[in-house]
Amino acid sequence: MDLALAKELLYLVFAVLILWKCADWFVEGAVGVAERMHVPQMLVGMVLVSIATTSPELMTSLMAALKGRPETALGNAVGSVVIDASVALGLAAVVSLIPLRADPGIFRTTAAFLLFVIGCAFVFTLNGTLGRAEGALLVGMYATYTVYSYIQVKRRKEEKGIEPEEIQEEVHQIEEKIANMSLGKIAFLFGVGFAGVLFGSHLLLLGAEGIALRIGMSNVVMGLTVTAIGTSTPEIATCVTAARKGAGGIGIGNILGADVLNICWVAGLSAVAHPLTAEKVDVYFMFPAVFVVVGAMLLMLRRDYQLTRGNGMVLLGLAIAFYAVLFGVVVPNSGGEVAL
Repeated sequence: MDLALAKELLYLVFAVLILWKCADWFVEGAVGVAERMHVPQMLVGMVLVSIATTSPELMTSLMAALKGRPETALGNAVGSVVIDASVALGLAAVVSLIPLRADPGIFRTTAAFLLFVIGCAFVFTLNGTLGRAEGALLVGMYATYTVYSYIQVKRRKEEKGIEPEEIQEEVHQIEEKIANMSLGKIAFLFGVGFAGVLFGSHLLLLGAEGIALRIGMSNVVMGLTVTAIGTSTPEIATCVTAARKGAGGIGIGNILGADVLNICWVAGLSAVAHPLTAEKVDVYFMFPAVFVVVGAMLLMLRRDYQLTRGNGMVLLGLAIAFYAVLFGVVVPNSGGEVAL
């Protein structure tokens, strides 16, 4: 085996090990933060956890844009939404012993906003470019959404005075452990978990991109595939770990928040730094595909506000279909052939 290839594969192995353990700590810290702040865990997942776990996407897209690879930056942001909505939630639903449950109030607001920003991003890039002003507008939309979410949760707490019962049921397995933790330990778990997730993601990205470059992937295909999968690993690890711990609210909130962030924060800030571009054939594939995957995920969640194991299998099937169409139809027609 080639020495460089062996090194890249080793990066992948160590990255997975680091990510899974640190994601475990990260989720415990996130649940602890939710308990101490007395806010819905789903909101913590949407804002705090998602910002942390989408940091790899943001840094990767920013660097790609600034280094003259805007196609990779846009592909990474959009591809990560597909991975999060299909693979991360799909795997979490499959491995969870109970259906993953969502907070109805927060879900309805976030679902509507997510579809809205995906539609805006699609319209903005119809000419093949996401410009600086359009990127700034996406960032502004996210800031508005965050403020609104805070007001919504605060108002609901004042009206009801308690957390939604279904969220409390989800964390029953770990709430006693969290209750006995000191604030310092919670901060340690969250901080070390976050740092470990980022470091593991960086290692995984080094190995995955090195392998991808060896087979000659185009920038946009690399962004949609290797880069998106690599940078989405924190969301996958965090979501699956949360599901196995019975904290589905954290996992679902994390994914919904991460999807919003990938469009508004990752693509938006990257476009502000450098306009993002893509071939029109890629644009007309990426965004409709995202609508299908995200729309299916939201429709399944809307029914009883939960995801079952069967729903998870459907989402994983959509991920397979996405990549089958990408490599079977889009790549040959967009000049993005993989040169072996």
